[in-house]
Amino acid sequence: MTIISGKDRRLGRLFGPDGRTFLVAADHGVTTGFDSGLGDMAPLLRAVADGGADGVVVHRGTAKRHAPVQRRTALLVHLSGSTNLSPAGDVKTAVCSVESAVALGADAISVHVTLGCGAADDRAALADLGAVSSDCERFGMPLLVMTYVRPGGPRSAGAAALHAARVAAEMGADIVKATSPDLETSHALATMIGVPVVVAGGETGQGATFEDFLETARQTLLTGVAGLCVGRWVFTHADPAAATRALRDLVHCTGSSTDGHGTATPSSFDLTRP
Repeated sequence: MTIISGKDRRLGRLFGPDGRTFLVAADHGVTTGFDSGLGDMAPLLRAVADGGADGVVVHRGTAKRHAPVQRRTALLVHLSGSTNLSPAGDVKTAVCSVESAVALGADAISVHVTLGCGAADDRAALADLGAVSSDCERFGMPLLVMTYVRPGGPRSAGAAALHAARVAAEMGADIVKATSPDLETSHALATMIGVPVVVAGGETGQGATFEDFLETARQTLLTGVAGLCVGRWVFTHADPAAATRALRDLVHCTGSSTDGHGTATPSSFDLTRP
């Protein structure tokens, strides 16, 4: 007899049969206030659910007041916070507990870890992560760890991203969110970390259009990563539901070529593909 754990059940709400997931990160309001473009959260979260996202990441206040009660989009409660009112806004601290997230009906837990901020800050971040990881095991909650590295360190951006993702996996993450500076790094994240990796959407602007981002995302998915975790490209879009739907379809190959049985065929890593 196969024993299915609570964590397995919850992970089944996050990942499709193809082993991929599309998550929308909408936790930016604590860090940036209204500068991020996040205004009225209720219609945004309804749009994300209507667009078919596999999961949405929010802080507990938004989860409590605005997250729609529905079956399709998993709720990930974010436990880390800081504000850019501080000069060290990338240094996060624990602002919610796993137990509180469970009481809110969370399907998974999310934490943010920025490494390379100095010995004391890195130690505190790892201590917080270790404690959260232990609580997630106790409560049967999947753990998403968003990994970042403060720029300016001795390693290349790709090597630093891989190291941070490895740290998260070793600390018990079930899913790692990572930034990736290039397709080679994305491929390494997909093949070397040992747990599913979703790639961050990154900043908007700098002349790039949403269509440009879709092409970048398509190339990233070809490297074998488990999906995307996108924020600004969704919630700053004129139609967040349409943006969500387009990215969801891209992640899950909806409407693409199939294997003859209605199942989208997975793509391999091929930088030469047009």
